[in-house]
Amino acid sequence: MIYRIRITDEIVVVVCTNKSYLGQIYGTEKCVIFVFQDFSMSSDYSSIQSTPSGTPHFIRLEPKHCCNFCKNVLRDSMQTVCGHRICKTCVEPLFDDKTEPITCPAGEEDCSVLFKSDITQDPSSRREIRDLLVSCEFVSFGCIDEIKWKALSNHVQTCKYQPVTCPNSGCNKRIPPKEKKIHLKKYCEYKPEQCTFCKKFVPSKLMQSHIEDECTSVVMLCPYQCGSLKMTRVELNNHKEICHMKPRECQYKCVGCTFMGTDEEVKNHLINDLNGHIQLTTDYAKKLGDQTLQCSRELQVVQSERDQLRAQVDNMKKEMTLMKNNFEKAMNLCKELKLKMVSVTERVIHLEKQLENTAKKDIVERHDTDVRTMQVSLTQVRAQVVQLERLYLNEGRSGPGEISSAPELKRIIDKHDSQFAQLDVQMAELDLRFQILETASYDGTLMWKLRDYARRKQDAVQGRTLSLYSQPFYTHRYGYKMCARVYLNGDGMGKGSHMSLFFVVMRGEYDNLLPWPFQQKVTMTLLDQETGQCNLSDSFRPDPTSSSFRKPTTDMNIASGCPLFVSHAILETPKYVRDDTIMIKFHVDLLNLNHP
Repeated sequence: MIYRIRITDEIVVVVCTNKSYLGQIYGTEKCVIFVFQDFSMSSDYSSIQSTPSGTPHFIRLEPKHCCNFCKNVLRDSMQTVCGHRICKTCVEPLFDDKTEPITCPAGEEDCSVLFKSDITQDPSSRREIRDLLVSCEFVSFGCIDEIKWKALSNHVQTCKYQPVTCPNSGCNKRIPPKEKKIHLKKYCEYKPEQCTFCKKFVPSKLMQSHIEDECTSVVMLCPYQCGSLKMTRVELNNHKEICHMKPRECQYKCVGCTFMGTDEEVKNHLINDLNGHIQLTTDYAKKLGDQTLQCSRELQVVQSERDQLRAQVDNMKKEMTLMKNNFEKAMNLCKELKLKMVSVTERVIHLEKQLENTAKKDIVERHDTDVRTMQVSLTQVRAQVVQLERLYLNEGRSGPGEISSAPELKRIIDKHDSQFAQLDVQMAELDLRFQILETASYDGTLMWKLRDYARRKQDAVQGRTLSLYSQPFYTHRYGYKMCARVYLNGDGMGKGSHMSLFFVVMRGEYDNLLPWPFQQKVTMTLLDQETGQCNLSDSFRPDPTSSSFRKPTTDMNIASGCPLFVSHAILETPKYVRDDTIMIKFHVDLLNLNHP
């Protein structure tokens, strides 16, 4: 990997990860070369400052300070392997929907093809751009300072040309501080002026409309030219209501008369234009009659439509009632089907559990063959023993000279007794294996029924049998093999006061196919045999560093669990000891557990 950091137009610092890259560098440009063996350059430089925000006016902006992709000033400058620069925000758009490598956006003859991983940060260019001279943003208000871009934000906060807003209500102009006084005194259109009539202060721009429409102290003549003297606007408003020259409307306006005049003129109009009023009234009555007839017809149509709609509504109500009844029947049928489905599902689950807990057919047949073979052998041995006994009796009767063969017969009988003892042991082992197969669980759950609690606890107190092991159980037919261990008189901190309960990982036939260490959550429960509502539970997640949960190298690992699981005072009550029996349940969480 090669990284170039351009210092000037002629000097470039080149950092490469291997000396084999030197041949690619010499002769290409005047540069200083640093070679680092097995050096990886991070794309995150916490010490490099980012480009300032905003878009100021640059005093002089050279092409080398512009992005080759967006053509604007470089922001957080990045450098390509061929020495060109682009903005950091332009890197993603440059490679968007394109297959690497791509062509350099500069488009020059000596440009290299680009991979995104080859574009690195350019701290030298970033420093140059931060030091570019820009104009103050208040240049239009008189500031002529030229500031470095990185110092612009601090300058703006303290610039003496920073404009202020005019304090007069309604004027939102921003003005330089030195022009504030002259603006308020001479140029502001909203400077307050005193009304010559009501003496109130009003913005100068609104003074004319104030006098014409609002000022209550302005003196005015009656607009109806009744000859009264001038009066204020408040008096004039009261005068208008009673002025005898105020125009009045004819009382036949409702039938179409448009005459307006003084009270005297209206009276003369009523007398002189009687025929016209009669004609207007007749025309209005005729028009009303036509409208009434039209309304009557429309009313009949509406009534007819209303009757039809009522009939449709009644039909829809009946249909809705029928649909509601059908829906209720369907819901009841659906409930019955759901209940049947639940019942069938429970039966299927029960059958599946029975099937899982049932020994495989080939295993049962093999054990059955072994038992039959042993039974045949036992029958044969018994027949031989009978024959030997008869032979011994016959030889005993034959005379004192032939009794010397008795020791040989005794040796044979002892040998057969030894064989009988071995057969009894094998029969006991087979019986135990059958019991284990019948009670084995392959779903990660152990239901342990511990009988003769009082006697077994007494044995523990007297030191004869300190602990008891349960039958094995499994997370799967090819899963982890486990069992439970209980100290009825306690162990460790719980000795003499508590029952201690432990979980044991055993060596199984399929351990090489399982993930280790064992990491499944284990829950231990003492069942309430009275109401089933007060079960006592404790759970734990295995410690991956503990040897108790590593792959077993012996028949079983060291037990791990709870020495203070339950005190004897709580345990030895009818809730938990019933018919001198306690019920203990172990459950292993099978979540995220993949079996072979």
